[in-house]
Amino acid sequence: MYSIGIDVGSTYTKYCILNHDRKILKLFSQKTPVAQKKYFLAQTAQFYKQYPNCQIISCGYGRKNIEAQKNVSELIALAVGANRQYPKEKVILDIGGQDTKIIRQENGKLKEFFVNDKCAAGCGMFLKNTLEMLKMDFKEIDLLSDFTQPELRISSVCAVFAQTEIVEAIAGDVPAESIIKAVLYQIFTQAKVLLSKIESNSILLSGGLAGIIGIGPFAERILGRTVFIPDNPQYLSAIGCAELCCQPREREL
Repeated sequence: MYSIGIDVGSTYTKYCILNHDRKILKLFSQKTPVAQKKYFLAQTAQFYKQYPNCQIISCGYGRKNIEAQKNVSELIALAVGANRQYPKEKVILDIGGQDTKIIRQENGKLKEFFVNDKCAAGCGMFLKNTLEMLKMDFKEIDLLSDFTQPELRISSVCAVFAQTEIVEAIAGDVPAESIIKAVLYQIFTQAKVLLSKIESNSILLSGGLAGIIGIGPFAERILGRTVFIPDNPQYLSAIGCAELCCQPREREL
């Protein structure tokens, strides 16, 4: 039986397909559509045709727009996916497009969590909007150079006012690298406040930001913790959903 996990994020939808041996057969992502129900109805129909008798579990903001065997919380899926990909680390920092989450898992079970969904300046959408203003692509970010405090410091914790500071910086010919570092510095500074709620000397970083070149050492300097980055960090929740398909019903949350 094939197992399919779908994580419907605010910007991208991530998919994970496991084969009969629970090995990852395919990982891919697509932009999350506006008309979700119609789109996902066609997408799941294609899955059932290509992978007969497959099981589908979904999570994320639009999980209820998918006719799956089960819809679960992204927090539960993240715990399962993190445990599968990097079982040694129990605390996970996930920076998504609309929120930042801290969870603690044990053997794939969600034990504790904290979510910051009040301020967009601490989320991935803040970086996305900044890159659009700079006319840059996510893949162009490179933090491998020696860590230095960003020349630009964003003083506001409100995304609206912070965005104004970015506009002023661009108009003042502040280098794009400095602006991006300032945005990331702001995101991880807010994440550090959330992390203070859970005692841990190390964390697992997940989400799209974890794919930035050099993000590990950059985040460590700000968070004051060892940062581990798993394989395919942006797919942990989708992997968790697919893994849940393989678990006995009584173990599902």
